Amino acid sequence: MTRSVFLIFTALIASTVQVHAQGLQDTIIAPDKAVPTVNQVLSGTWLSELRRPGPAASLPAIPVIVTFFSDGTSLASPSDGTQTATHGIWMRVGDRKFLGTGWFFVFDASRVLTTVTKVRINYEIAPDGKTLTGTTEAVVFDPTGKVVNTLAGASFTMVRLSFEIPGDFYDFQKLP
Repeated sequence: MTRSVFLIFTALIASTVQVHAQGLQDTIIAPDKAVPTVNQVLSGTWLSELRRPGPAASLPAIPVIVTFFSDGTSLASPSDGTQTATHGIWMRVGDRKFLGTGWFFVFDASRVLTTVTKVRINYEIAPDGKTLTGTTEAVVFDPTGKVVNTLAGASFTMVRLSFEIPGDFYDFQKLP
């Protein structure tokens, strides 16, 4: 069998593979409009889905928008209305491996501070620089600073958000 016949045969077989239902992370980026990532760094904006450990694992993933800044700081906007944004720091600790720590406040329905949470985070960036995976450990403090709980075992996936070209981009820019 020639190489070209083999490649065509392989492509035909691959095209019959079942396609799984797409989730938010699969559809948030329009590949035909995305501008490719130039380098492999954390800096940029990501969509994260946090999965809780233990009995809460059956609950839906928590979506979070996370921005990593080149100075080693980060900011995450949670989808939970009871907590503040997570302010954090991050550093590279190995090949495609990063360590982060973040902090946020949690309030009750009357906006009274109930807890302060510190999150310790392990990140691993994919070789293509487009996805992150990792684990977290959350240390929960009461307002006086007493540790009330430590929650290990949460995991997450992130997809890097990229520039997208609007339909009228070339007309608007007067580009050929």
